[in-house]
Amino acid sequence: MNNMARFPKLVLALLTVFLLFSCQFQEKVEAVTTVAQQSSDVSSNSILNNWNFRSNIKNDQANAPFEWWIWEAAKYGVSDGKVDTYGVKDGYAFIKVANPGTETWHIQFNQWVKLKQKQYYLISFRAKADEPRKINVKVLMNHDPWVSYFAETVELGKEWNTYTFYFKHPDKADETVNFCFELGKEKATTIYIADVVLKPVDESEVPEEFREEQPETVEYEFDEEEPDNLVNNGDFAYKIVNDQGSMPTEWWIWEAGKYGISPAKVESFGVENGVGFVQLANTGFETWHVQFNQWVKLRKGNSYIISFKAKAAEPRKIWVKLVQTGAPYGVYFSQEVDLTTEWQTFIFEHTHPNDADPVVTLSFELGKDKPTTVYFDDISISPKK
Repeated sequence: MNNMARFPKLVLALLTVFLLFSCQFQEKVEAVTTVAQQSSDVSSNSILNNWNFRSNIKNDQANAPFEWWIWEAAKYGVSDGKVDTYGVKDGYAFIKVANPGTETWHIQFNQWVKLKQKQYYLISFRAKADEPRKINVKVLMNHDPWVSYFAETVELGKEWNTYTFYFKHPDKADETVNFCFELGKEKATTIYIADVVLKPVDESEVPEEFREEQPETVEYEFDEEEPDNLVNNGDFAYKIVNDQGSMPTEWWIWEAGKYGISPAKVESFGVENGVGFVQLANTGFETWHVQFNQWVKLRKGNSYIISFKAKAAEPRKIWVKLVQTGAPYGVYFSQEVDLTTEWQTFIFEHTHPNDADPVVTLSFELGKDKPTTVYFDDISISPKK
């Protein structure tokens, strides 16, 4: 009889525990749901590709700069900075630094992105490292002189932390910029990055301490005196680098055939006895389908003398131009020249417009005409005295 009396009490106790557990479980579910909703809200307008690392890191700067890619100073002889391994796992990226180099920028985890001038943006990401160390997060020009529009240093620990910043993209800043994590200089370890969000926000959402931190106008910086020749390796004293993605201020070659635009392609190129050459296999059907290029920096309103020597294995035309480095690829200077099998010197004058971009592409267009070998020497752009 005593045992039977205890039974209803036992059932009541078990029911009470069950109800308490159910309530706590429901609260946890609601909390998790709330966090998930907040996370979704934060990232819903992210303008970075693969921000949550659901797919692999493409690491193809030349052909896919608007996806994640890694830059290592060791590949260019700048320092020993290099990465051992990298990849994606469970929604985060990992980068194992083999050698950090001597400067923070000697290892970079990057993605190009398009921003609007005078627009505020939220930057948010999670990160940690196997050993505590610093990293930099930046928004900067993707070309010389690499001006930073936003830069912050963060301290990583062994546990995940979330880092949040706001910034205003300056007036007159580039539209296409580099979103960059600098991983060099500090301790060689493995760095983990997740949930990298970059999204536009209204000024009313920006905390007071983040407002107007950047200058309204960012101008290109120039040395007090321009060099006598603004062209690198114009005398072909060393090889053609041909790395548009990382070193656009050295000579590089663009072929329409690589992008399915036309069959245009280059057979070979190089330097022999101080002369640069480009051997054409197919010239496509437009002059711009094969280009021999280099970015140069000009001052608005200044006048310049453009000079070069050239010849071809068979007579043909080429075109020399100064063009915007990005869309809509406006042309500031254009001249058609007739090459023969003998060396000729071509000299032109150019005044850079006051509304022109200061960094432009010096482009020798080798498409459309006869597929042959074109030779160059003594290429220069000199300030007019």
